[in-house]
Amino acid sequence: MTSPAQVRPKRDRRTLAAVQAAPYPPRDRGDLDPDQVLALLPRGHRDWKRILATLLAKHGHKHGTKDKGVSNRTLYERPRFLFQFFRDLHAQTIYHTVEPRCLGNRHVAAMVALWAKRGLSAGTIANYLSILRVFMTWIGKDPGVVRTAAQYLGDDSPLAHRRQVADYDHSWVAAGVAHAQVRERLFALCPHVAIQTEFSRLFGLRPREARCLRPHEAVIPRSAALARDIDEGSTAMHYLRVAWGTKGGRPRDVPIETQAQWELIRRAQALVPPGAHLGRPGYSLQQNTDHYYRVLSEVGVTRKDSGVTAHGLRHEFANDEYEKRAGLPSPVRGGAALQGSVSRDVRRRVSRLLGHNRPAVASCYLGQSVVMRSSASNGTDPSRGDGGGR
Repeated sequence: MTSPAQVRPKRDRRTLAAVQAAPYPPRDRGDLDPDQVLALLPRGHRDWKRILATLLAKHGHKHGTKDKGVSNRTLYERPRFLFQFFRDLHAQTIYHTVEPRCLGNRHVAAMVALWAKRGLSAGTIANYLSILRVFMTWIGKDPGVVRTAAQYLGDDSPLAHRRQVADYDHSWVAAGVAHAQVRERLFALCPHVAIQTEFSRLFGLRPREARCLRPHEAVIPRSAALARDIDEGSTAMHYLRVAWGTKGGRPRDVPIETQAQWELIRRAQALVPPGAHLGRPGYSLQQNTDHYYRVLSEVGVTRKDSGVTAHGLRHEFANDEYEKRAGLPSPVRGGAALQGSVSRDVRRRVSRLLGHNRPAVASCYLGQSVVMRSSASNGTDPSRGDGGGR
């Protein structure tokens, strides 16, 4: 006969069927906050979509690590990715009933294998894993549960590491594509798309930033420019404020230094009325995005047709700005190594013009000299200059 101490207590746990059959919290109750809704949806509940929507309502507007909000792009991309992630997890893997709060490493591993099979790029996989690390904090788990691509796919996998240094010039001119000629064809199809590409070429704007630019309000005096963006080596008395559609919601000011830049601004102001952006009127942001790439595709601006993409105009701007400030072509264009402090200052300035805070990001556009690559392999920080010096 077993003693009372040997009798195993009954578990107060419902079966999966009982959990999934739990009643829904009332949908017409506006007084329920996300925590109350989640409390009424026990773990394992069948309505994973409502659970995920509630988690997004509670956390989706918050930055992953900082006490601040997120950009409109992040607000759009997070739910889009997470809902598709769980649809694919349920339909394409063996984990057909996993609800969002029960997500674990093995589920992520299954999805990484699926992404690799689909041929997604290293950068895309890295971005997806980053979103999932933030999601883990929403469900009370350590973000370290989501490992790196190298740990999932092996360190030798070409998808394990994203490329951070340009090994060839991605600009249009390097591929033999003249923007001036393409621009005329673009204007015939859509002047709004054409002028957006010009702002990418002459000001280094991302396509999204160009679509969202309000040309009548964007020109500001030097005295109103952000202190970090004022170029002491420039005589520009006016700057272009890039505030809408920026990465991370970070505004920046680009000096207006050439007659070509002023002429572009005047043509843009003639194209749209005060307060209007450069996107096609009557289109939403997503419709404008789709329209932009559709028009570019019609004139052959795709990697498949001409070897270039819209982003190549930013590469062209970055490399031209480097050469203007350094007096030599960039490393990716065959330029010689600069003295460490000079290279560091030029790269920092080019990074700021592009809307990046880290000088090292410039290598994605400018490449690295032989000296910088040698320094990186020896453990020296190459972002400190071509010679690695202080």
